[in-house]
Amino acid sequence: MFKPKKKLGQCFLIDKNFVNKAVESANLTKDDIVLEIGLGKGILTEELAKNAKKVYVIEIDKNLKIFEDKLKEKYDNIEVIWGDAVKVDLNKLDFNKVVANLPYQISSPITFKLIKKGFDLAVLMYQYEFAKRMVAKEGTKDYGRLSVAVQARADVEIVAKVPPTAFSPRPKVYSAIVKIKPNRNKYHIENEDFFDDFLRAIFQHRNKSVRKALIDSSKELNYSKDEMKKILEEFSNTNLDIKNLINEKVFKLSVEDIVKLSNEFYRFLQNRDRL
Repeated sequence: MFKPKKKLGQCFLIDKNFVNKAVESANLTKDDIVLEIGLGKGILTEELAKNAKKVYVIEIDKNLKIFEDKLKEKYDNIEVIWGDAVKVDLNKLDFNKVVANLPYQISSPITFKLIKKGFDLAVLMYQYEFAKRMVAKEGTKDYGRLSVAVQARADVEIVAKVPPTAFSPRPKVYSAIVKIKPNRNKYHIENEDFFDDFLRAIFQHRNKSVRKALIDSSKELNYSKDEMKKILEEFSNTNLDIKNLINEKVFKLSVEDIVKLSNEFYRFLQNRDRL
């Protein structure tokens, strides 16, 4: 008898209604190659195998091989990769969609690893509170670094709220099925690494103005506080729009505003360093 491992965050989806909801949301065809993260007992994997051309599954726990063996008796389009999804080289896998009940402790790193790799559509299960932060809009209490980091790169929507009873063992919190569609042409990010550093710096002080946040977190951009004060004085004199944006509170700025400000600041610093 297999016993789920708490340290691996194993809460297996057992409610077929939500399995079907996730699969339907992925709009699968026989041309799709799907990545699943976490084999579980194979309930979701089986539905994916029925509807897609091929299914890759990344699973860390080799004790789940019994479920792989059962699946492979019926389906020849499933390939299980035994390893840690955070460490597996996704560039070696040719998939275009992702459908998974993610272990909650790897939600953030896996999401950004997937977005960096690229895909057509993902339908992923998250802790509900995490999902709310992913879709949050500016000015709300859930709006933060995660909201902007995801929405700058993808359109995100909550498809369904999922109760603890849909899992075994039951988690203590609600979950959510989230649909993610990359939107690479919606915003242009000048430099991905700088953008992520910029987000980390300003959202450490989300209730302060961007100016104060950047000064207080200047080390995130490799400057001293005094250097940052001087730089921001020069930067704010670039134009009135920039001045207004850096004097606004961080959590009130839209994704578009933050991407624009990050791009402008990156270009300003690049030009300044050349002088």
